[in-house]
Amino acid sequence: MSTESERPTTGDAESGRHRHAAQEGAGVHPLIDLSRDPHPGVPDHAKPDED
Repeated sequence: MSTESERPTTGDAESGRHRHAAQEGAGVHPLIDLSRDPHPGVPDHAKPDED
């Protein structure tokens, strides 16, 4: 099991960049194309409303 003290520090937290953030100038990921969303603005992964 790892702890905070065992994780390497890179200084990214101070600069506001996160490990999972895309690099500056990186293009849009081809699997995340919001222009192809068949139902824009509708969360299709959400639990149905209980009426």
